[in-house]
Amino acid sequence: MEKTFETRGHVHLYAQNEVGLVAITASETGTTVVSLVADTPGAEELVERAAVECHPAGGGHVVAVKIPRLHGMRFVRRNAVTVRVELPLGSDVSVAAGSADVEITGTIGTADLKSASGDIVTDDVAAGVTAKTASGNVTLGAVGGDLKVHTASGDLRCSSVAGPAVFSTASGDLEVGVARNRVEVKATSGNIRLGELAQGARIVNVSGNVRVLALAEGDLRVRSVSGDVTVGVAQGVDLHVDVETMSGSVHSDIRLDDVPAPAPTPGRDVRVDLSVRSVSGNVDIGRALEQVA
Repeated sequence: MEKTFETRGHVHLYAQNEVGLVAITASETGTTVVSLVADTPGAEELVERAAVECHPAGGGHVVAVKIPRLHGMRFVRRNAVTVRVELPLGSDVSVAAGSADVEITGTIGTADLKSASGDIVTDDVAAGVTAKTASGNVTLGAVGGDLKVHTASGDLRCSSVAGPAVFSTASGDLEVGVARNRVEVKATSGNIRLGELAQGARIVNVSGNVRVLALAEGDLRVRSVSGDVTVGVAQGVDLHVDVETMSGSVHSDIRLDDVPAPAPTPGRDVRVDLSVRSVSGNVDIGRALEQVA
């Protein structure tokens, strides 16, 4: 099945697919093309019953694609459908998937993405992103707005985020290249790696390691039980440290009683507060590298 809609102006896509793939491509076009393909013989009925609609809304268009569900364990993994959508750059995208993977190519506006076990991969998103999975991994390009991601066991990766970011995971790993605003992290056993932190972060972790490559401004608060904590501090900041670990060791390449070196920008005093509480993990403080992302 394939349908083409004239969608000049803003587009908001709503797509639902339980099993298979949702592949979205944003490009310089004034149309939206929806293509549905049955990946297995049992999915042909789903394609025939699928709802693909477009209607005007607020000076733009809403495009909705819904693949119906077939209940029962015997249908699991036997009725995969590939949903392909080509739409204009900057479109907003909302996707609900079960075990289906979600792949987004090209820059979109906002993203609201949900998956059970399917992976989520996007290029750059101009505004905000909300993503939630159970065991699926989430991989994002540059995010121009706020970011909120939750997984149970899936890994989280993001190249950069401009707005405030909130991450929550049980056993998944987290990696962020550049965070230009405040970051909040709650994790249980996953490892956390943050590149450049421009406004600090609050991190609560149980048994995973925490590594911050470049803390440039603001305050960093880390609460950990058994994971190691490693922090790189940018040059030219006024560093204030409060570290406590019960059975782990504390090491610093920076003399904590030193007067800070001159700030990179003359006349601009930058204060950094580092607070770490750990039960058995080691704490290591050093200088950040010039390029970390």
